[in-house]
Amino acid sequence: HSFVVIKQDQELKISLDKKLKAYIEYLRLEIALNERYELDAIQVRVFNEILFGTALGKTLNVGDILSHREIASQATIHAALKKLVANKLVSLRTVRDSRVKYLEITPLGKKRLTELSKAF
Repeated sequence: HSFVVIKQDQELKISLDKKLKAYIEYLRLEIALNERYELDAIQVRVFNEILFGTALGKTLNVGDILSHREIASQATIHAALKKLVANKLVSLRTVRDSRVKYLEITPLGKKRLTELSKAF
């Protein structure tokens, strides 16, 4: 299979190998799951940063995520975190005698990840 891209009157054929087909299917699945879980692009980025930290064995707190200015402003990231918590994909955990709130992926968040991994 291949598809054609036309660029300034030039035709360029791009071959769809197995990896590219799998990636396209993954993207379709991700879009569908993001709609099902009511996630916008900023929420997905924030969720992914929590996942990346968790995968590295880090315990992330709200301040760690708010520092990611490449995602959005602190206010926008904070709003995205609130929605992730409200949608039960992420939970906030506090430690006694501390105001720091730690972020954890919930069972529902893990279910979304399992569903995404089915694309592979």
